[in-house]
Amino acid sequence: MSDTAGETGDRTGDGADKDAVRREARSARKAFVAALDPMAHRLAFRALPSPIRLLLAESEVIALYAPVGDEAPATRLADALLAEGKTLCLPHVIDRMGTMEFRQWTPGDPLEDAQFGTVHPSRSAPVRHPDAIFAPLVAFDARLMRLGQGGGYYDRAFARYELALRIGLGWSAQQVAQVPADPWDVPLHRVMTERSIIEPSPGAEALP
Repeated sequence: MSDTAGETGDRTGDGADKDAVRREARSARKAFVAALDPMAHRLAFRALPSPIRLLLAESEVIALYAPVGDEAPATRLADALLAEGKTLCLPHVIDRMGTMEFRQWTPGDPLEDAQFGTVHPSRSAPVRHPDAIFAPLVAFDARLMRLGQGGGYYDRAFARYELALRIGLGWSAQQVAQVPADPWDVPLHRVMTERSIIEPSPGAEALP
């Protein structure tokens, strides 16, 4: 999803400003990616780390996303996931009300221009129901709380597919001290960066 998609100026109940965190996190991400060695950038997110491979062992349908700008490039994981026998899909935005579905995709399949400067599979591609969702993020914290673009698309997808694994994908520079969270926000099961896999903190609610 685009960095400007669905901005709502949302604030948490305690007054914490999510938009302020978004602005700072986007700036940090932009600077980090701009300074990244070109070879390191080309190699990032192409391999499927063993902890993620094991986590996805029982998952058959995996949702990736087509990156926009300097978002972590989720589609680079496609070949590794296909080698594991997975079926892949990408988000297909339906409307501006925060609704999207997932349609099957394989590298090389044509993509259509969508809202917010994104691309998605055509309506002729089969709808798939993911067992695991790789989600873009603007920021994340040690609790694995995710700050998205503000449009609510992934919040709704997580609610619709509540049993699906939630895996955030981002650059290490996107980790912040604390993501402002509303009561309805749910943590990710893992976050994968170019450097490491972040798991739930000790004492956090048990996750897969």
